[in-house]
Amino acid sequence: MSNLLESVKEALQSLVTNPTSIGALVILFALIVFVMVVKKVKLTPLLMAQISLSVAICAVLNAFPLFKMPQGGSVTLASTLPIVIMAFAHGPEVGMLTGFLFGVVNLFLGPYIIHPLQTLLDYPLPFMLVGASGYFKQRHLGSIAGQVLRLLMHVLSGVIFFASYAPAGQQEGLGLWLYSISYNGSFVLLETVILLVIITVLPWERFMKTLGSRRQFTLKKPETHAL
Repeated sequence: MSNLLESVKEALQSLVTNPTSIGALVILFALIVFVMVVKKVKLTPLLMAQISLSVAICAVLNAFPLFKMPQGGSVTLASTLPIVIMAFAHGPEVGMLTGFLFGVVNLFLGPYIIHPLQTLLDYPLPFMLVGASGYFKQRHLGSIAGQVLRLLMHVLSGVIFFASYAPAGQQEGLGLWLYSISYNGSFVLLETVILLVIITVLPWERFMKTLGSRRQFTLKKPETHAL
């Protein structure tokens, strides 16, 4: 509990000393809200409860990684799964809102702020873009696309702000890009594989119906054989 309070305190101090980061988060949140208004997405009490629960599950899964990378990043038991589920159940706008909120929670659980753009690239944007998986009809393809977009944000952050962590001779130019892609791609790839396995074994259509999905699914009726 004390570690959690320390992380929240550190995040608040970092944001106070970088007020532009707060502005960047507010602008991004306002953009999501604007898109939801345009798309006429209604935040009912039930939907808000589902979003809150999804963010909480994301945070719990993220708090117990299977292993951590030496310079940031980790492999979890598909901590972005709730974002994908919300994106397919209620549309990409809701998925992106869920991802954004988880990104903000993740910021408070393990803050590292050096620049407003870095704050966006490392926290809300990667997980917000996971929610874009809902733009696809096929869940596997959508999940892969969402993780690719997430990877892109991590790679950009690595190239722009963390070049000094790259090995000697790979701290600029093509070498830096290749290092950032290989480093971030290693844990995102493993996370994607775990995610795909889980969404394959889940009773997806029934799961979507239980959540009140706006999409239409037709469950196959068991075959009957005449005697």
